Amino acid sequence: MNLFHALDPTHVTYLLVFGAGAVGGLLGLMAFGFVGRPAETRRREAASDGRQAARDARLEALTETMPGVPYEFRVGPDGEQSIAFIGDGATELLGLAPEPDGFYERFVEHIPESHRGEFLRSVEEAVTTRSRWRHEVPFDRPDGERIWLLGSAEPDLQEKGVLFRGLLLNITERIDEERRREQVIRRVTDAIVEVDAEWCFTLVNDQAEALYGMKEEHLLGRTLWDVFPRTKGTRFEEEYRRVMRSREPVRFEEHFERMGAWFDIQIYPNPDGGLAFYFDDVTKRKEREEQLREREELLRSITENVSEGIYRSTPEEGIVYANSAFVEMFGYESRDELRAADPSTFYADPAEREALYRQEDEQGGLDGVEVQFQRNDGSTFTGLLSTQQVDAPDGNQVYNDGAVTDITERKGRERRLEQTETLFQNAQDALFLIDVRQKDSAASFTYRRVNPVYERKFGYTEEDVRGRSPEEVFGAETAEFLEERLQACKRRREPLDYEEKIPLEEGMAYFRTRLAPVIVDGEVKQIVGTPRDITQRKRREQMLKSRRRKIEALYRATSGLLSVETRDAVPGRIAEVLQEVFDFPLRHVGLVEGEMLVPKETVGEDLSRMPEPKAQPLSEDLVATRAIQAGEAVVVESTGGLENDLDYGTLSTLAGIPIGGHGAVVVGKEAGTFDALDLRLLEVLGGYGTLVLGRLEREERLVQAREEAEEAAQLKSAMLANMSHEVRTPLMSMIGSADLLREDLEEAGLEGESADMAEQIFRSGQRLRETLDSVLELSRLESGAYTLDDDSAYLDVVVREVAQELNLRAHEKGIRLEVGSPGASVEAGLDETAVRRIVRNLVENAIKFTPEGGKVQVRVEPEDEETALLAVEDTGVGIAEEAREDIFDAFKQESEGLGREYEGSGLGLSIVDRLTTMLGGTIEVESEKGTGTRFAVRLPR
Repeated sequence: MNLFHALDPTHVTYLLVFGAGAVGGLLGLMAFGFVGRPAETRRREAASDGRQAARDARLEALTETMPGVPYEFRVGPDGEQSIAFIGDGATELLGLAPEPDGFYERFVEHIPESHRGEFLRSVEEAVTTRSRWRHEVPFDRPDGERIWLLGSAEPDLQEKGVLFRGLLLNITERIDEERRREQVIRRVTDAIVEVDAEWCFTLVNDQAEALYGMKEEHLLGRTLWDVFPRTKGTRFEEEYRRVMRSREPVRFEEHFERMGAWFDIQIYPNPDGGLAFYFDDVTKRKEREEQLREREELLRSITENVSEGIYRSTPEEGIVYANSAFVEMFGYESRDELRAADPSTFYADPAEREALYRQEDEQGGLDGVEVQFQRNDGSTFTGLLSTQQVDAPDGNQVYNDGAVTDITERKGRERRLEQTETLFQNAQDALFLIDVRQKDSAASFTYRRVNPVYERKFGYTEEDVRGRSPEEVFGAETAEFLEERLQACKRRREPLDYEEKIPLEEGMAYFRTRLAPVIVDGEVKQIVGTPRDITQRKRREQMLKSRRRKIEALYRATSGLLSVETRDAVPGRIAEVLQEVFDFPLRHVGLVEGEMLVPKETVGEDLSRMPEPKAQPLSEDLVATRAIQAGEAVVVESTGGLENDLDYGTLSTLAGIPIGGHGAVVVGKEAGTFDALDLRLLEVLGGYGTLVLGRLEREERLVQAREEAEEAAQLKSAMLANMSHEVRTPLMSMIGSADLLREDLEEAGLEGESADMAEQIFRSGQRLRETLDSVLELSRLESGAYTLDDDSAYLDVVVREVAQELNLRAHEKGIRLEVGSPGASVEAGLDETAVRRIVRNLVENAIKFTPEGGKVQVRVEPEDEETALLAVEDTGVGIAEEAREDIFDAFKQESEGLGREYEGSGLGLSIVDRLTTMLGGTIEVESEKGTGTRFAVRLPR
């Protein structure tokens, strides 16, 4: 608050003059009314009753014009004191009836005790000394209002005592002003500045000099705007100019940037047309207010935003306050609804509430007691209850302040943690837990836990690894590999799988490890690792990889075998495959010629001695003859077990693999056994050899058959050409005659059996012609006589034209035929006639198998830059799943025989399939019985 409290120096001067003038005026009034008359004259007036009455009348008339209350105070010879006269203004001023009898006593009773003694002493002194009396005293009116009175009187010495004539004035306003002035004077620590109407400084007090850092003599005569140019355009200038214009005081608070401080600023207009400014530094108060606001905001945030339910209750009123979390926790819509509820319903077991009350009274509060609470809807939750008793500031009330924390989820987490711990300890896989700590920009990793399986597998106990880094546990080389993956897992914030090799006591082991991050508050705090031993699997994979390489090598090597054109070249190619794929010291190939097994290719590498290859009878006991007779691979563990006279040298183990009945492959080694995979691959090689030799024999037998087939094909073409001429010519004549007959009957207006027969002949001829065309077209396709034109065709135009041609047929059947627009022309380098035939056959097929009221859609569109899609879709009868495999076979239909439901030769889809293949396209069909069918033809562009 400003020290001058709305007073400027002009006001202070005014109050001082007013105080002095009031006293002088009062004394002048006293002198005018009473003192100016000689004592002798007063005695004469008192001696005459008539004159006294006249005097009293004049006195009463005079009181009506006086500002105070006149009175006469008489002191008798014996010291008796009483009021001889009191003006009527006593009622308004003092609230007392203006009756002289007992007035003095009543007056004294209303003087506060703190001032009463001083008042009586001043009266007694004036009476004793027969001197002038003047005294200021507070007075409590009967209505309770306290006023201040200035009492003064002049003594008039008379024969029968002393008569004091005086006046009581209400000086309450002056006293209040003086108090304010004294308070202002007492608190003058503000900076005070005055400017004249031209904004020039006229006064700068000491505090202002200290505030500005400038002496008054340096400021006097300079304008406010010259000294403080930064004030322009701010609120300071706005308020200063407003007071200068309106001449109305203004008070405001503002932050002064140059000083970095807040000021309480009061501006008052001066009588000379200028302004007086009072600056009070309120920075500390502002800071305290800000701190208070922050504390209040913090308290509000704590109570309203924390998840704990906070409440205050009294034994009489129950809950008097609850934060939003508490209201929501117990399932109520508002605080009023919660306060209206019976507190016993907050507990799942009401008896528990009474036990808690007793415990709370005994201990003065509760500290983290688990309680089963009940929500408004009847559901329950586990809460942690803490309370304390708090005395109200006035000491007349005791509050129970409490907090409820919903720990249902925590209890669930504890249960899950117990389950997790059980799983961790009893998991069949090794588990380890890594702590992640972030320091500056780098992360460090240390082991926290390992489970028993990890301890058994890697030989490290939990005590061995806890708190240690991977490098401290495994060494720098292994740790570098692991820490790279830990860093990647932390960075990616998602599980990471990798494989690693770890040296163990029993040798090198392979593990597939999964690292899973544990994210808390958005940060990876831990990483769980699960290393799974995949050593056996890796070894199997390596074995399979080796086998796969051998198989792939076999298939690559046998590609040349399959292309052999003569029987004599087969053994040499088999020998090459044996060399490329296998590493047996002995590799031998022999073929059957008559009753002899003749050696064709024999290679012995790294052998000190080997048997001399020569032809042997099939009846000889050889590993090769045994294989030919058995039809499968035969292994001889010891060559001494063979009943023949051959010298096998250092060879110990032999294997024979038949090439069908054409011969055998023999491999051998000086020691050891044969791998099962090698034997199977050798059997595959023998199978290839059998296939090739069999093919060559068949080719020889087919030469003659091919010559015979070519002759048959010529006969077939001739027959079809003859049929085309002999059948097509009379058929077209029959169709033309039937058409003319239909027109004649229609022109004659004849209907009935004749018209029906003519129509039947015409349609039957059409069907026969279409069947014949299809048979001939299929024959040309199968014989290779069908040639394609490679000119470009516009597929969208072909589709529209075919649809237009068949639209009448669809309309007659009550079917809606729709053509989709591709949006742009679809051009393709395809034979237009073949494309037209494909579209027509598919659309005709869709119309035929769609019942009345159905719909057929056909569209063509570019699927990509290289492919165009032709789609024909209907809502027809659909195709059964078991019939879909045969729909592209010639003369095949789902319903066949005499009782078939739909007419047709069964050649339409067969022709579509063949034409599509010739064009380099594909065809797919999707169908559901009773719903419809969709054909999708993809053609190259």
